[in-house]
Amino acid sequence: MNPSNELLKQIYSLSFSVNSASNLSWKQTDCKSGMVEMQAYIKKVAAAVLSETASIIGNWKAIWGPIVYANDPTSTSVHADNTMGMYYNSDENVMVIAIAGTNVNSPFGWFVEDFSVHTTKSWETVTGVPSSGNISNGTYVGLSILREMKNSKKETVTAALKNFLSENPSLTGMQVAVAGHSLGGALSPTLALFLSDTKSDWDPNGMTSIGAFPTAGPTPGDEAFASYYEKQIAADKIYYLSQHNAIDVVPHAWQKEDIEKIPTIYQDYIKQPSDANPAETITGTLASAAALNALATKNIIGVPVNRYQQISPSTTLDGTFNTEMDDKISEKLKYINLVLPLALGKYAVYLRNLARFAAQAAVQHTSEYHKLLDIVPFMAEYEKILKANKPKEQDVLEDYEYAVKEIAKIDLQKIDEAALTIAKDNH
Repeated sequence: MNPSNELLKQIYSLSFSVNSASNLSWKQTDCKSGMVEMQAYIKKVAAAVLSETASIIGNWKAIWGPIVYANDPTSTSVHADNTMGMYYNSDENVMVIAIAGTNVNSPFGWFVEDFSVHTTKSWETVTGVPSSGNISNGTYVGLSILREMKNSKKETVTAALKNFLSENPSLTGMQVAVAGHSLGGALSPTLALFLSDTKSDWDPNGMTSIGAFPTAGPTPGDEAFASYYEKQIAADKIYYLSQHNAIDVVPHAWQKEDIEKIPTIYQDYIKQPSDANPAETITGTLASAAALNALATKNIIGVPVNRYQQISPSTTLDGTFNTEMDDKISEKLKYINLVLPLALGKYAVYLRNLARFAAQAAVQHTSEYHKLLDIVPFMAEYEKILKANKPKEQDVLEDYEYAVKEIAKIDLQKIDEAALTIAKDNH
């Protein structure tokens, strides 16, 4: 499998398309209606995407899903924790399995699937292959969810793939591309490896080839897992193309050499006070917490160590610092020191810089990839589809606004710039 640039753009477009429920939630009082509405919304958007963007990405047909999963489906407010869909293009003879990234308002996605890396699970327990390394507990949980998700016919995605091949015996040479961004960037290579290791179960006649197309993914497993994976790549059992933005924080987790780069990733643009020592105190603290969380095993004398290692090769893309958005936040928070208690005023610059860091991290992890992956035309149409189908009475924050609200605890939409200017004029 060696896709053309045009096919790559189609694969990435479908990968991003399954994130339609991000930042949304559905209320329910009967333990089920919200789930039904959310699933209907996901399918409605997917159908609109396939029909209204065909001139951009070609003719794709939904074979399975997309299906949405909620860890707590009976709560009074439900949201998507995982979403996955499978699509086929007869012109290309390609099947794409698209896996959504972390939903920004999913605590389960963040704290279990993304951040649960302090323990690992043996890959052998997943596919039975010995000496194949370990994956993080979060990746294991996410992969288990994907494997168990079922459509209205009670088919898992693997069963649907097997049935599709059985019903279409002439499709020899079909390519199966597994793609995902962010959380999907960790789950897509693991699902692709699962399909490869269990291929005799769903493709006994060897009709397909498998490819993994993760973007912006955190490290899914340890050095032994990476080594096993790379052997499968070398043996042509999996085509592997991983891409990440050099100034995206997320792919810097969880390999220790990469975590060390997080505090200073934007140091050329976000300057700390000259007397700050160490300079990147707050971001360094965040990175230290991440590094501590990644101590998943112990060495021979019992000392906790970090053995996470990214799968190679991985292509680095050169993202561009978003100065326009950064200037907007800097201006909005320019005079916050004047409305803080006197003793806290000296911390205003650090709070402002934390907000700038969080916002930049969000942009570099999301919209910057639209340019880097050359899918801007698709994403423009996709945003129109989302806007046209947005559930009623749902306020959707921009990704950078949500990041600032969650990390710096500042609601940018409630900052009154005019009032801060008055404070400055009367200071």
